[in-house]
Amino acid sequence: MRQAGLYFLLLLAVASGCDRSSVVPKVEEEFNELKVMTFNVLYSVDNSITLKVLRETFPDVIGFQEISVEKLNDLATKLKYHQHHFPKTRANMSNQDTGILSRFPIVRLLTDGVVVQVNKNLQVAVFTVHLSPYPYEPYDFRDGIITTPEQAIGSASQTRLPEIGPVITQIESMKAENIPVFVTGDFNEPSHLDWNATTAASNLHFGKTVSWPVSNAVADAGLIDAYRLKFSNAANFPGNTWTPIRTPDEVYDRIDIIYHSPDNAYSLNDIRLVGGPLDGSGISVEGYASDHFAVVATYSLNTQ
Repeated sequence: MRQAGLYFLLLLAVASGCDRSSVVPKVEEEFNELKVMTFNVLYSVDNSITLKVLRETFPDVIGFQEISVEKLNDLATKLKYHQHHFPKTRANMSNQDTGILSRFPIVRLLTDGVVVQVNKNLQVAVFTVHLSPYPYEPYDFRDGIITTPEQAIGSASQTRLPEIGPVITQIESMKAENIPVFVTGDFNEPSHLDWNATTAASNLHFGKTVSWPVSNAVADAGLIDAYRLKFSNAANFPGNTWTPIRTPDEVYDRIDIIYHSPDNAYSLNDIRLVGGPLDGSGISVEGYASDHFAVVATYSLNTQ
């Protein structure tokens, strides 16, 4: 549970007696942790299920994929969160695709992200992306369409690498202003940290070592993969987010990722997958219905 110190006035809009899952941050309240979530909710899932997931996981900032303007507005109203929905950009699929909910006030809009005021001393930039799903090179390996790492890298470099490029530019801009950065998203591409020599030797990922271009580009921008920071051995802890749905010929991988820039303002405490009771997720929610696991990372804040 959070420990709040009063250094701001309470927002009049916050009703007394509300539970933690439906409270807007009292703009002048200090928090000692920050929970960041990435969540591809799946267009067809009823919003009541998405709301249930959020009320049981208590994220502070959520980067959504596959969420309409109407559904995001509905969630923001019911949770009393701040929200922003994004128009079509290079880094998302349509103008009914990506959005951000924030317990904290949104103080600045970016092309693919927002800046939120966590407390009087800390602003952070949060981005969310939903990159192209096809061609999906793990399927192409499975189906014999491609057979070499070079072919996979070439394919991904023609599709998703140009899509993440403008986001990298925005990240660099935030870093130049000394604003910490979080990137959430369904990248529709595995990580080079997962398709490595250790996993190949364990006969994972078709025995391939692939230096995937998007995750490399994000790493080159100075960001850290939160899941791999906590669980460095990809063979022992694959962390697959695609998909909770089990079928005989599916290819499972980790494509929903939270990245953060290194900063003395916070440190990663925990990161877990969110799913249903029977799919082995770290946080189980009855009725979970998305075809992706959500991911939630908990950071301790340096409030000094």
